[in-house]
Amino acid sequence: MTHTIEKKDLSHLLDITDPFLMIDEFEVQDEGKTAKARKLIKNDEWFFDCHLPKERVMPATLQIEGMLQTLVSLIYLTYDHGEARAFITDINVKLLSSVFPTEDIIFEAELISHKRGITKGKVIGTCNSKTLCRGEFTYASPSLMPTPVSGALSVKEN
Repeated sequence: MTHTIEKKDLSHLLDITDPFLMIDEFEVQDEGKTAKARKLIKNDEWFFDCHLPKERVMPATLQIEGMLQTLVSLIYLTYDHGEARAFITDINVKLLSSVFPTEDIIFEAELISHKRGITKGKVIGTCNSKTLCRGEFTYASPSLMPTPVSGALSVKEN
């Protein structure tokens, strides 16, 4: 089953607005285990004027941001966080190619594991079937972590 999330709803979900929202289209797939997002790279993107303006390439950090936004959107839509946030605890990224004006990036995210508020996932970014970037990420969701039970740990007195 597949369902699409509108950009305005993603902006609300992530609490991120343009121009920093790196996702224009988002679709949850495979019963919440995978998602596909698209960033439409227009010729007049704000970052082309201030990052290597003679080369006009998308900053690599924004490729990473697109991967992160895609994965955390999938996490928030799969596991009920309420208004709480998840936090990045580990990143392992490979940047393989530059992104130029009028190219679209497709981010494909997959949840690998989720246990006791710790979620691991991977994302691949492609353009025209060419891999641009890939990464594995770990998020911690304090609101989903079990709290210790009072008296569960006792200290033996002598």
